[in-house]
Amino acid sequence: AVVSTQSTGSEKELNKTRSQVQRCYSLLKRTELKNFHLHLSNLPETSALYKSFLDKTAGFEGMYLTRFAGSIFEQFPAEDLVYLTPDSPHPLTEISLTSVYVIGGFVDDNIKRNTSLDRCLVEGVRTARLPIQEHYEIGNHKQCVLTINQVFEVLLMVHNGMEWAEALDGILPKRKAYLP
Repeated sequence: AVVSTQSTGSEKELNKTRSQVQRCYSLLKRTELKNFHLHLSNLPETSALYKSFLDKTAGFEGMYLTRFAGSIFEQFPAEDLVYLTPDSPHPLTEISLTSVYVIGGFVDDNIKRNTSLDRCLVEGVRTARLPIQEHYEIGNHKQCVLTINQVFEVLLMVHNGMEWAEALDGILPKRKAYLP
């Protein structure tokens, strides 16, 4: 999985992104899977987010993950990428070992619809969304927007053999009133 980070934003947004990526790394370290890897893209050493990782994450430089300054579109062939965005019309139904799943790291309180989807259309990259609408009654778009670590954890659970409904039920926040 690739977390495509947004290196701009307020200190609060940078801290949220850093914290969510740390949770992903922690989940990955605890899993038995050996064919699941975490990449961080758009993370140049000059970015505020990179500096935040260095300052606030003990052992960041020694973590077993791949970091690169450029875009995911420069690192992987477009045909291997599946960009996960709640705006995609395509539900993710299975996880392929040959695909690279991209989790967008836009952590802010102003959700801008179609930002990732529009970019993927330009780049010729497939998109998908977690199948939340297929398992829950959704009242608004914000209910389909999850944190980086929530998306990552659902992917790990399904990759480990759990059914989508069970994985989503364990991750979706109860306070948002998801109705089966």
